[in-house]
Amino acid sequence: MTLRQRNRMAAIQAIQDVAMDLFDERGYHRVTVDDIARAAGISPSTFYRYFGTKEGLFTADSFAAVGADSFREVVDLDDPAATMERLAAGVGAAGPWRGMRYVIEEPVVRAAVYATMDVVVERLMSALMARGETEGRARVLARTYLFGVYFGALEQWHRDGRQRPIGAYAREAMATLHAAGGG
Repeated sequence: MTLRQRNRMAAIQAIQDVAMDLFDERGYHRVTVDDIARAAGISPSTFYRYFGTKEGLFTADSFAAVGADSFREVVDLDDPAATMERLAAGVGAAGPWRGMRYVIEEPVVRAAVYATMDVVVERLMSALMARGETEGRARVLARTYLFGVYFGALEQWHRDGRQRPIGAYAREAMATLHAAGGG
């Protein structure tokens, strides 16, 4: 990633951190895009360029926003735990997946996050099919990894108070999947 891309990524993450501070202080529904922009020292148009909507804070692909390919740079199909650890290491100063609380507790945020997952599923499917999987098997595996392993691990990590590394939860989710005869 270039210096310019890293700087833009840092700006996006700083805006997300400011938004999370405001949500934690006032509650998700009491914070407007104008509030976030003002607190972050940016214009509302800059906010909309990066995120589109308030829910976009949770769905924006900050890699794509800076012209990088998050899939190639972050995702390891053979090791979902390592992927989650790489993501955790690169997410804002306030800690990994700080906004997970809002994904779990706010139906509008959860719906927005889930709605964006079809794009990720398609990317996972393409990668799996390139490795020889049939379309049907690739679709099932992609959805299982994304919703079962990734979101299952994130949700349990959050509910357990984020006490252990996120990768441990992903490894447990993969072990559960394998024990059940999947993956």
